[in-house]
Amino acid sequence: LKLTVLNPDGSIFFLLSGGGGSIVVVDEAALRGAGGEIGNYGEYSGGPTQEETYLYAREIIQLMLASSASKKALVIAGGVANFTDVKKTFRGIIDALRESADTLRTAQVKVFVRRGGPNEAAGLSLMEAFLTDEQLLGSVHGSDAIITTAIDEAIQYIRVPAPLERTQ
Repeated sequence: LKLTVLNPDGSIFFLLSGGGGSIVVVDEAALRGAGGEIGNYGEYSGGPTQEETYLYAREIIQLMLASSASKKALVIAGGVANFTDVKKTFRGIIDALRESADTLRTAQVKVFVRRGGPNEAAGLSLMEAFLTDEQLLGSVHGSDAIITTAIDEAIQYIRVPAPLERTQ
């Protein structure tokens, strides 16, 4: 588990897995002109337990919620794992998201996912159901999607201006 805070007031926060895949995803954000919006860099890899993933995700979520950015996106992404169990790690991430779901929803945070590996279908299904139920869904993609899909969609989300409130 690794974590570096790059911009505490960023708009895009990452829960990345796997060194090579995580670098590709963050590089895509920088190449798309969103480098200044990156809140953190780090990764969970090497087959972490559900509890380890939960603790790591909880830390990232708290960093994101402390950001003063007006729009925020959480990107959960990585390559296709060889042995890290997607279902198990996603259960840990969902546990952490559940703790802050009300605050995330109020802050209009959206979650964008691209992940593959052992138990991919079951893990993605759990994640999509949770995000839909909690109204946090940005998108969920498996290994059939290009690895940069989630970050591309997250950047699009944070760049769309919020609707103006009408005053009477």
